[in-house]
Amino acid sequence: MKTFLLAVLALLMTVTLSNTPVQAEDDIGEITLSYAELNPDAHPMGIVAHHFADKVKELSGGKMTIKVYTSGMLGSEKECLQAMQIGGGSCDIFRGNTNALIDYGCEKLNLFGMPYTFRDREHLWNVLESDIGTSFLKEPVEKGTGLRGLYYTEEGARHFFTTKPVKDITSFKGLKMRVPKTEIMSETVKALGIEPTPIDWAELYSSLQTGVVDGAEQPYAGYYNNKFYEVAPYYILDGHTYSPGIVLMSDAVWNRLSPAQQKVITEAGMDTQAFCKENAAKIDKETIANIKKVATVIEVKDAKPWQDATAPVIAKYTEGLKDELAAIKAK
Repeated sequence: MKTFLLAVLALLMTVTLSNTPVQAEDDIGEITLSYAELNPDAHPMGIVAHHFADKVKELSGGKMTIKVYTSGMLGSEKECLQAMQIGGGSCDIFRGNTNALIDYGCEKLNLFGMPYTFRDREHLWNVLESDIGTSFLKEPVEKGTGLRGLYYTEEGARHFFTTKPVKDITSFKGLKMRVPKTEIMSETVKALGIEPTPIDWAELYSSLQTGVVDGAEQPYAGYYNNKFYEVAPYYILDGHTYSPGIVLMSDAVWNRLSPAQQKVITEAGMDTQAFCKENAAKIDKETIANIKKVATVIEVKDAKPWQDATAPVIAKYTEGLKDELAAIKAK
């Protein structure tokens, strides 16, 4: 009798296991991830975020959802990066600047934020799409940051804007300039005779309005789409940095994805990078035309004084990386 019962139990277990669906390695399971962007939906980086979300949905047949939270809804850059480091959930994917990662030990990516490193947009993309760009994208994982580089973005060169009239580099002496909370930007503006004032992105408009700071720096789209011209109507085309953006993912979240899901994220990232490159120049052209209607635009005819002033900063932050910097400049 006992033998008979054991045989029946074994048969039942076999039937149960055979009826349990087994997910094939190439199946894409359903999952929802959060993507944080500091700028509004209409900003080029907001548009890029939504393109990525749409591409993930398309490639996964609707099984994978990327919820995009723009305008800093999920917190500051630092808060988003920290959330991803501890495993995601509140923030799984974030678009930041490469030079912000120096505080996380990413010295190679920080080279992209050196003053006057890239000659123009073509030079930037020559580097990003080369073996240099591919190698640097892996640095957050190699450094054990808890972050993973997915793809690059760009929104043009960064320029200063001020609440007070300026005409050249000498006009900046003593001004208080909002900078991101990174050493490289603080030292760059110090070299230009400006007082760096770290302020969270969400507080910038009111800080300009109330005189807490005299200016800040942003590419065309960041200046125009956030309406900073309303409180800081002087825009100086110095192009001090052309640092690309980098879309990062929590490495813990990445490791929880199936191989098929990882493939979707990777392919969507490469498609979005190409989309960003294709549209950046067109958006820049349209945006600077709009800026000229609402702000006073000051051209920098001679960049040499600016380059000379920031040369010590470059020397400091490229120590031990001279060959990598030379390779970037040679592209």
